[in-house]
Amino acid sequence: MVYVFDSSFIAALILPDGKNKKTDSIFSRITEDEEIHVPALLWYEMGNILKNLVRRGRFKYQDALGLIPALSALRLTTDLAQGSPYTEKLLRLAQDYALGSYDAAYLELAGRKKASLCSWDEALRKAAARYGIPLV
Repeated sequence: MVYVFDSSFIAALILPDGKNKKTDSIFSRITEDEEIHVPALLWYEMGNILKNLVRRGRFKYQDALGLIPALSALRLTTDLAQGSPYTEKLLRLAQDYALGSYDAAYLELAGRKKASLCSWDEALRKAAARYGIPLV
């Protein structure tokens, strides 16, 4: 099986105060031979999430840095789609499904890879259901 993880799902996996049993249960069922894809955007989003946690005083800077190895352990494959045609595709999806371009990147990737989407973002989950993408 093939999966696409968004930043809300990954944050729930690696942040000590964001963990939940449902996320852990889903992740624990994914086997070594299954693929997990993320758009390149994910790495910027995770950096921003960690920065904001430090800025808000939820984590110390060193603690945020300490979470980065957990990202490496997730076996994520970064999709490098880019360019004008890709941007046009994201704009169309964002417009058609009332999403931001960031969420459209996850939707587009899950559709292209014929993957199940792992997300806790309600708007993205609704768009995925309308687009015919299986949700985990």
